[in-house]
Amino acid sequence: MSHFGVLSYKGTGHLNPLITLSRELVARGHRVTFFHDAELKARICPHGLGFFPIAAARDSSGEDTCSSRRQRPSSALAVLRYRVHRTVNDMERFLREAPQALTRAGVDALIVDELALAGPTIAEMLCLPYFVISTSVPHNFGWSAPRRIAPRRSIFTRVQNALLEISVFRMRGPVRRRLDNFRRQVGLGPIRLIKQAFPELAHITQLPQCLDFPRSGLPPTFHYTGPFVDEAARLSMKFSWDQLDGRPVVYASLGTTLKGEPATFRLIAKACDGLGVQLVIALGDRRDPEMFHDMPGKPLIVRNAPQLELLKRSEIVITHAGANTVFETLMQGKPMVAIPQYFDQPAIAARLAWLRAAIVLRPGKLSVQEIRSALATVLSDPSYGNAARGIQAKIRSAHGLERAVDLIEQALGNHAGGFGRSFDT
Repeated sequence: MSHFGVLSYKGTGHLNPLITLSRELVARGHRVTFFHDAELKARICPHGLGFFPIAAARDSSGEDTCSSRRQRPSSALAVLRYRVHRTVNDMERFLREAPQALTRAGVDALIVDELALAGPTIAEMLCLPYFVISTSVPHNFGWSAPRRIAPRRSIFTRVQNALLEISVFRMRGPVRRRLDNFRRQVGLGPIRLIKQAFPELAHITQLPQCLDFPRSGLPPTFHYTGPFVDEAARLSMKFSWDQLDGRPVVYASLGTTLKGEPATFRLIAKACDGLGVQLVIALGDRRDPEMFHDMPGKPLIVRNAPQLELLKRSEIVITHAGANTVFETLMQGKPMVAIPQYFDQPAIAARLAWLRAAIVLRPGKLSVQEIRSALATVLSDPSYGNAARGIQAKIRSAHGLERAVDLIEQALGNHAGGFGRSFDT
């Protein structure tokens, strides 16, 4: 059996599926160790996985940058510079710290989150076979969406987002320059040639193929699998089930990475009031429920919710169109009202609208009437539920988690046989 090292982005939408994937590998007899900031140890170890801390980055004053991240710049241009600077610093920190840690831990292969930009270079440095995992729409597919779906943004904000995507996700500009500079120092060629010099054994996405637009010309190492979901991998969570009163449940969650705007939650509450539904709002551990004690219709509001169980009891889900919430909702066959905002969310929302599994609303000038109308339409028009259940059947038949681990084991076995490295598989 092999020892896998995991390099992941720290967001919940990345950690949850990679923890689930790792648990399945462990269930098949492999070892899995996460390499990340010490603060994530409490998130990883309760799942029976190994953890190896990577030293925190420090700025020129010697202060821990994890604490300095709370002091964010205010202007839009400063925000863009901050994000790129932070991305570069995190990447270089892992390039410096991770190779020695992986060697000390005795890792045989790497599982690299697509957002862990240092991962492929570290694998090449150590001659470790590696797998790239996309927890959402793969970056090379693009995250654009039709204008009627994309959030309303100023011209400057659109330019800012485009520059961030080009710099970070498409590895251009300062990110590539700094990475290539490091690669030269350790005797490697430019990152643009890594597909020829040291490619991944497989690129796996948990985006279901039935949720993607038709494509051609994908490389043979690219694989759709479907969501990595395992109810046993979720830690138990208290919830006031006795407060559900029998009305159809509308579950609203705007994610954990970005704070859901209080104004949006209030619009949702006003829209649900009088529709004959019970609204449950999960704040994503980012805000205090007491802030919303005067909400119309007295919705049930919690910091965190046992999402998988609550989705089973919901009639409709109001979502920011984050990958994990959307995938988990479709696995329960539930239709959605989507309010995408950032990053991959518009791209996922575009796919939901295309398949008629959701009504998509644009944030910005969002109104109570818009939300109420969307909810009423989804409640009364069975085509949305039918579309969601059709996708549910395809996702469940794909067995995404098991398929992903099968691909990893098969590719690693073929690599060992073809290149002479010793693996007990």
